[in-house]
Amino acid sequence: MVVGGGLLAYVVFGDGEGDYQIAGTSVFSAPITMTIETSGTVEPLSTVQIGCEVTGKIIELTVDDDEPVRVGQVIARIDPELADAEHRQSQADYLKSKSAVAGAKLALAEQIANLPVMTKQALAKKQEAAAALTETEYQWKKIDEIYKEGAASEAEWVVRKSVWQRAEAALTGAEAVYETAVNNEEFAVQRARETVAQADATLELAEARRNFTSTRVERCTISSPIDGLVLKRYLDVGTTVVAAFQPPLLYLLAPSLDHMRVSAKVSESDISHIEVGQKARFTVEARQPVQFEGTIKHKHNQPDIVQNVVTYTVDLEVDNDARHTLIPGLSVNVEIECVFKPEVTQVSNAALRFKPPLTLEQRRALVDAVQWPPKPTVDASGEEAAYCSKAYGWRYDEESNSWTVVPLWVGVTDNINTEVLTGAQPGDTLIKRFIDQSDAGFSLKEAFKLASPDNRTL
Repeated sequence: MVVGGGLLAYVVFGDGEGDYQIAGTSVFSAPITMTIETSGTVEPLSTVQIGCEVTGKIIELTVDDDEPVRVGQVIARIDPELADAEHRQSQADYLKSKSAVAGAKLALAEQIANLPVMTKQALAKKQEAAAALTETEYQWKKIDEIYKEGAASEAEWVVRKSVWQRAEAALTGAEAVYETAVNNEEFAVQRARETVAQADATLELAEARRNFTSTRVERCTISSPIDGLVLKRYLDVGTTVVAAFQPPLLYLLAPSLDHMRVSAKVSESDISHIEVGQKARFTVEARQPVQFEGTIKHKHNQPDIVQNVVTYTVDLEVDNDARHTLIPGLSVNVEIECVFKPEVTQVSNAALRFKPPLTLEQRRALVDAVQWPPKPTVDASGEEAAYCSKAYGWRYDEESNSWTVVPLWVGVTDNINTEVLTGAQPGDTLIKRFIDQSDAGFSLKEAFKLASPDNRTL
């Protein structure tokens, strides 16, 4: 008996000991979808943790869980007493450093103005000492000539000579003072400039410190950085927070619940079938079951290994409904559409699993004798024949009481039916069940024999 559309048909032959039933299924044409089912968790597209960067007591929290917030809206305040005191101190240090810069610049200007005058004074003293030396030298030489002629006393000669020597020493000292004044015009000015540079650096540090403390005062008032929703408030008014190595958290915000993300765990055996852009769907049991559809946006390469079980995370984005049925943390069963073919030849998987009532050796001999057609490279739509593999079905000839192997090349499966690439056409019938009714009694021995591994293989 031939049955269309994959329906079941029973044929009963003989009476008495030779009775048996055959269930057949037809090869048919219909759309087929290969899917992967897994579980996932609903999450916001992103979350923002709002922390506290200053130390102090919380004096105000303006929003609570599940309340909307806007960009710039004040959501918390920290007591600014400590930050204000630190800022006033830094402001005083800044003013002190600013005054030091002004003093250093004034000293530099004074050096630049006074050093040339001091050099001129030293030059005048040098010239005066040179003139005095010329005069005393002339007087000593004159006394020296008179002394040699015996017209001057030795005491007078000694006095004139000592005056000349003192004038010579005074000139040497005046020359040294003049050279020092000349050097000071370069080096003293340079030292004054370095003092100004140091004062400027100190002022910059003081200004940076002042800006830092000013920022701390400003951050005693905490505003929302996004438009969104408060998912969680962590602390209460009156709590003292200490901003040390890790800022204490005040709020957890989400941008919006209009668009959500589902993080699904896919097994290592299925992850190779997942690609970005594939469709996915899941149903949430609410007052009325609501089905959501989304698109795979990201496939993580980093595995999650828990008790030697390897899974990979796949993210898909979905649009929430008007009632916001999807909320963070919700667990859902996700069905990912890996392959969809609008119209293909297919057959029930039961026909591909069927084993006729023959011994293992008989079935193997029949399968080995079959010649498979060439492996197809494209499917019915002209696309690449994905997941192409060998399979076979069975036909039964009632007249000769013989079984025939039908060689097949099959493609994708939806776990109920499988695409037939070559080997069968719509309308063909394959056997999916054979029940021998010749023995009216129940044999436990025969049941164990049918359940043995040999009867579950070729």
